[in-house]
Amino acid sequence: MLQAPTGYRRMPTTLFKRWWLIAIALYATPADATTRNVTSTAEFATALAAAQPGDTISLRPGVYNGGHFRAGLTDVTIRGATGDPHAPEEIVFRGGVNGIQLSDASGVTLEGLTFEQQSGNGINIDDGGTFATPSTNITLRNVTVRDMAASGNNDGVKLSGVTGFLLDRVKVFNWGASGSAIDPVGSHNGVIQNSHFRSVTLTDNGSGVRPKGGRKNISVRSSLFELPAGAGRALQAGGSTGSEFFRFIDGDSGYEADEITFVGNRVIGGSSSMNWVNIDGGVARYNDFRQPSRWAMRILNENPGATIIDTSNGVFTDNYVEYDGAAWSQAVNVGSEVNASSFTFARNKWRNTANPTSTGSIVTLPVPETDGEYGVGAPWGVGFAMRWELDWGVWVVGVDADSATTAAFTVPHFREYLIAAKADGSEFDPLSNDPLSGDWLVRPAELGLEVGAFRDFVLIRPEDCSICSTLSGDYDRSGVVDPGDRLLWAESYGYTGDAPLADGNGDGVVDAADYTVWRDAYAASLATAAVPEPTSATLLLFGLAWRQMRRRRG
Repeated sequence: MLQAPTGYRRMPTTLFKRWWLIAIALYATPADATTRNVTSTAEFATALAAAQPGDTISLRPGVYNGGHFRAGLTDVTIRGATGDPHAPEEIVFRGGVNGIQLSDASGVTLEGLTFEQQSGNGINIDDGGTFATPSTNITLRNVTVRDMAASGNNDGVKLSGVTGFLLDRVKVFNWGASGSAIDPVGSHNGVIQNSHFRSVTLTDNGSGVRPKGGRKNISVRSSLFELPAGAGRALQAGGSTGSEFFRFIDGDSGYEADEITFVGNRVIGGSSSMNWVNIDGGVARYNDFRQPSRWAMRILNENPGATIIDTSNGVFTDNYVEYDGAAWSQAVNVGSEVNASSFTFARNKWRNTANPTSTGSIVTLPVPETDGEYGVGAPWGVGFAMRWELDWGVWVVGVDADSATTAAFTVPHFREYLIAAKADGSEFDPLSNDPLSGDWLVRPAELGLEVGAFRDFVLIRPEDCSICSTLSGDYDRSGVVDPGDRLLWAESYGYTGDAPLADGNGDGVVDAADYTVWRDAYAASLATAAVPEPTSATLLLFGLAWRQMRRRRG
């Protein structure tokens, strides 16, 4: 969970709901849940074999041998215990075919770990060979895989038959030359975000992320891909998979990949940035593509003659593409047995560094582009945060390769935005008109923000935030009308804009009338502030929770 920065306020929850959640959480946690502290390879192997639901395996800094396996691991966290989170010592799994392999796992989190010099895959999570028992709800956070001791089709992270996964702040450096940094085969309902993939050894058959094998509903976003000049496919939606490895859900069949989105990423180098292979659909929007050596994208069929869908209906919109027109082949490589005319191209900005004029940057696409711009580069440098303007607000994405870097970012019209930070249970869909769901932490935006590497900020207008408070006079959207709203009104006094946060009467100006709106709402809230007596059911739940806490202390 990301901790709430100072000034954030969580969406309000009723007192009854809080007591209910306390009681449920306490009784749902196994009474014998254990933290297993380990300092050696042997201790880790023993802890992994013995771990039960609710356990945490905590590893002290040091080097551990790789090559671990466990089937059926459920609701267990394997975490590096590094002390100071700002200057962590590494917990390294070195060697082995796989650093760790988990089959039929459920609810497992790997966090704060490093894997290196494996000869197979750094991390391998699978369904044990049958999708009747997929691995489910897998989280990798702050995990590094680097310098594989393999030069073939070897992956940094291999996900085979996994349903429900989150990869957050994952780094994969120098995986197998013809493999993938992340290879989700027959895996579904996943998010890969705020991550960094870099290779200096990749060949043209290798890739950054390559979901295939009947994969459905995966989003890759706010990540940095750095590939060798002239080699590798940054993102490939689909591929060529043996029939025994396909894993479909929802009764589907007949495709390599479906419902993939590639949004808010920066890609540097490679032979091609975006690739569609035997997929119907697939969306690439709001990405910063720089110097693909041969093509910006490829539309391919790697299963010719097979009873599998021909590649069609891809969407490529709102991206920046910078390329060297003197060196590359063309914007799009169109293979045989595809339906390239069904693709959509719109509002992309193209810049040919060899001839950066409006005429010198014109590209040829399979179908005409709507509102394309030529000779226009991204308004930010390679080492700076990206600022994407969407229908609901602004998405600021920091993808600097230097994880220690922070940069100041100025928020235009900040009086009109809320800044939202993720909490447990938060969900974000940048392509939705209603992008936030679940539990978020919100506060009024400020003029300046510090943007760290592989961090993103959501700046949202209140009218587009369905989870935000709509109480009259609640200018900071904290869920209550209080003096903090008056302070925001005072700070915003005189501001004119489309929809200022402290504009209580909706006339576009923060003035005395908006103070009156707050004053009346605050007075009304004070008049009804008395908390009603709790019901007997509420008292019973709270009593059970209190008794359980006393029992644990005893």
